[in-house]
Amino acid sequence: MQHDEKPLLLFVDDDPDVQSAARLLFRHRGLDIVCAHDAQAALTQLATHAIDLVLLDLNYSRGATSGAEGLALLKDMLVLRPELPVVVVTGHSGVTIAVSAMRAGARDFVMKPWNNQRLMTLIERILASRPVERRTATEHAMIVASATLGQILAEADRLAPTRAPIIICGPPGSGKTLLARRIFSLSRDAGREILIRAEDCDALPEEQGNWLIRNVEALTPTLQRQLADSLEKADGPRVIALSSFDRNGLETRLDHRLMLHLGMVVLAVPPLDQRPDDIVALTSHFSYYFATRHGLPEPDVDDVCLTSLKTAVWPQNVRSLRARVERAVLTGTWQVSSMEQHGNAVVPTTLYETERLLIETALRKHGFNVTHAARELGLTRPALYRRMARYGL
Repeated sequence: MQHDEKPLLLFVDDDPDVQSAARLLFRHRGLDIVCAHDAQAALTQLATHAIDLVLLDLNYSRGATSGAEGLALLKDMLVLRPELPVVVVTGHSGVTIAVSAMRAGARDFVMKPWNNQRLMTLIERILASRPVERRTATEHAMIVASATLGQILAEADRLAPTRAPIIICGPPGSGKTLLARRIFSLSRDAGREILIRAEDCDALPEEQGNWLIRNVEALTPTLQRQLADSLEKADGPRVIALSSFDRNGLETRLDHRLMLHLGMVVLAVPPLDQRPDDIVALTSHFSYYFATRHGLPEPDVDDVCLTSLKTAVWPQNVRSLRARVERAVLTGTWQVSSMEQHGNAVVPTTLYETERLLIETALRKHGFNVTHAARELGLTRPALYRRMARYGL
């Protein structure tokens, strides 16, 4: 894209009045703008659009003044787009936090309430220095809403600046590759990633650096021993190994010396059906992304639909959910044929089927303890017993 195309700004602020004022200002000055009210929405916008510059407020929750939310989002955005110019817009957080943001990679900052002319002068100066070839959108945002995945992400970020080899295990499509690339991007030696597909690998690379090994258990015994040799060298590669096997499974498949090195840190990403909060967040993310990509409206997502998605079986985890949401965007409905299956589970298509599946899932989850299942479903024990009788459970 050339410089004569209209630049696109992303403004992240939880105040709708401030967003409206920004839209009027920038559109009057010939700039396009999209807005987000929190971190998740901001990452979705960044994944969907080719953003030229971000204006970033630092607080989104009611009463927040520390700027921690904005600093965390700044890091997430720069992981996706390291060259992205970000201007911090701060009021409550003050100059000290704004300076911290600049140390973390922000280009500049302005204080609220801003002076329109000074703000425009700053933005025009930054935009004038951007590359002629504008970066395209990056779909691969890591959307995290669950506490479980948040803890794994925090541990990954803590270890990223080290040179420690890491195993990331989890079922197919759970997000292992995204997590590995985040670690590489935050490492001290961030650079070119060398992808090694173990099942197709005849020799290890001669080049050192960041090695991402998929299905590490598929390496031949000879290559496993060679990899162990490389990890014992002071100037060896930084290795992140991915596997669908857990630690116990890998210990039976990998050379003991290799496992000694790789297994010092094992990050286990749980399957999507154990992260219902992530299902909700990802559904919103993919819905907006594919609606924008295909030029179609976002499909309605009511409570029954969300509950159905949260209790569904996802054989390929995030990949399966992504395909499900894209199909809903393309067809305009969440319904599928009653005979269509995801894995071995039939997807419910009616309220009757959905309710029966919800009740059966809750009962199985709690070992048919009616008290615990009723509490999860928000029902009394007598109400649950009536529904169990209705559905023959």
